[in-house]
Amino acid sequence: MPRILPRLLSRLSQSQSPQKFDSSSLKTVKRPAKSLRKPVPLPQSLNPADHSQSILLTPKNQITSSRDYVQHKSLPPRVHVGKRAEAAAGSYDKSRSMSKEELKWWSSPYLRMLSSPIRRCMVTDQYLPSDFLIRLGAFKIPSSIPRFLTPNRPPEAVLVPDGLEHSRFRVRETGKAGYVLCWKNAIPLLRQKGQPYIYFLSDQVLTIILFLTGSFRRIAHNSRIPSSVEQQVKHLLCLRVLQELQLVIDRLRFRAKQMAGHTVVRRLTRSEWQKFNTEGVLDVPNALAVIVVPPLNRNTGTKNRPEPSMSAFPPESSLEVERKRPDLPVSVLHSQSSPHPSLDSKEVTDLATHQVPLYHGASMFPDPGQRAALHKLLCRILSLERVARYKKKLYSASGDSASHAFVLMSDKHTTKSADVAAVCIALWRLRMFEGLGWENNPGWITHSKYRSVERYE
Repeated sequence: MPRILPRLLSRLSQSQSPQKFDSSSLKTVKRPAKSLRKPVPLPQSLNPADHSQSILLTPKNQITSSRDYVQHKSLPPRVHVGKRAEAAAGSYDKSRSMSKEELKWWSSPYLRMLSSPIRRCMVTDQYLPSDFLIRLGAFKIPSSIPRFLTPNRPPEAVLVPDGLEHSRFRVRETGKAGYVLCWKNAIPLLRQKGQPYIYFLSDQVLTIILFLTGSFRRIAHNSRIPSSVEQQVKHLLCLRVLQELQLVIDRLRFRAKQMAGHTVVRRLTRSEWQKFNTEGVLDVPNALAVIVVPPLNRNTGTKNRPEPSMSAFPPESSLEVERKRPDLPVSVLHSQSSPHPSLDSKEVTDLATHQVPLYHGASMFPDPGQRAALHKLLCRILSLERVARYKKKLYSASGDSASHAFVLMSDKHTTKSADVAAVCIALWRLRMFEGLGWENNPGWITHSKYRSVERYE
């Protein structure tokens, strides 16, 4: 017993201390994907005349050994293929790097969002790419009533966002989940869709409780959606932007020297920002997004700026009182003089070719801690860019000062240095959650929404 107690205490102390992500290193990497691809033998003839005995008695035939004839997909290409991935890959399917054309496609956030896995929305009953949806996982609520007192009653569960954070920081915690549109107005509709409808028959004393078809109760029968889900989803979407920027910093710190000449983030000069506001045209090649993040003001009482925060828990106090400046739009689309190199001007839409979103940090990040973290991460990227270019100026030689507008750029060269397209995807999802794009073009979304709800009203 005296020998076991020290070991138990050490194990308990290790289990109680939460494991934090070390942002200064990339040692915490994913396990490389295992390839199941192998050469498939040619199928044997099923004609009885070609066999002297039954084909079932032939060794390794396609009937009794059907698993040997199953064809598996090969591993997807990767931006970087390290020595560890090459050693873990099989002899028939080795990891390969992306070609130049694949790197151009990978540098576009719009193509990556459209190529995400298809999932079904619980509100519209439509199949959409998962980047256009929010994943809600079912979590059991601990009850104060002992289980043996209510053996026939299923445990109560809640649907909360799961999988919105990057897998480097937090993995998915539940397997049972559903998907809903990445739109804050879709969650109240989902909550309304799961409400029971009670009908009383006139001639009989009978109550019929009818649940709407396709509601979230299919995931867990005794489940509900809390009232704070909208605020939690908004907070996690903002946090995902910060996490993607942190991963960009980690990549830039360990990038190769030949990649140092390709800029991923820079500031607009005062003249460029004024021209961008007046004319509405951005003359920056490979630009994907513009973020306006001024430094935060000091507190009048403490004379200190807000501390950067990357916590996964939303703040308890209301943050609308803190914002005294006039409300700015979350995002505005502006024109671009040159299209993105990953898109063909003859076959793409006008949105992806000629328009660049402008994001206002004060409106998108109402939490002062998150906004301070956003400004700090962007400034950190700029400092890494200056060090990589041997402290040369990234602005014009005319001595024009820099503005508070940061430009995110991505092409087939910058993709090898850092994944800026993932940051643009996180920003676009935050834009969609605020309703930009859904309300302007309702189309089949509004039609399917009322088609599934109005039937029972």
